[in-house]
Amino acid sequence: MERKSEAETQALDAQTKARDEAKRISDEAWKHAYEAYKEAKKQADIVYEEAKKIAVDKQAKKEADKAHKDALEQAKKLRDAIIAEAMVVFRSSYDQATADYIESATKSREAIEHADEAYKEAIEQADRVYKEAKKQAVDKQAKKEADEAHKKVIEQAKQVRDEATRKLR
Repeated sequence: MERKSEAETQALDAQTKARDEAKRISDEAWKHAYEAYKEAKKQADIVYEEAKKIAVDKQAKKEADKAHKDALEQAKKLRDAIIAEAMVVFRSSYDQATADYIESATKSREAIEHADEAYKEAIEQADRVYKEAKKQAVDKQAKKEADEAHKKVIEQAKQVRDEATRKLR
């Protein structure tokens, strides 16, 4: 399993927090939507019961039934509108958290790739200089010094790369 960089871990934590907050707000909106629906239904039922009590004929009772049905439909529409809006906000927040994480992870990987490429280039250049120095060396001591210089340059290139990518890996 690929180990996440510190930057990726931080971005993932931020993404998780943003998603959790979006979920909490969405859950709250759903709760309020259903509470609003229940209250509207309760009020419609009260009005309906009173209307039925005072209705004197069949037509008046039919009108009360229709008005009650319409009131319930309006309550459902209100509930559904609140839920739909909550879902839009939730989805937008969720998507933004995902986009932020992807951007951070991509930048981290690009920085690692750049550091690795610079390291490879430094090694290639060190190898070229080393080969040339060995060709020009006239004795064992000069060859030994070229070997030591080559090792030092490679170690320095490795340290530079490791330092550049320490927090990214």
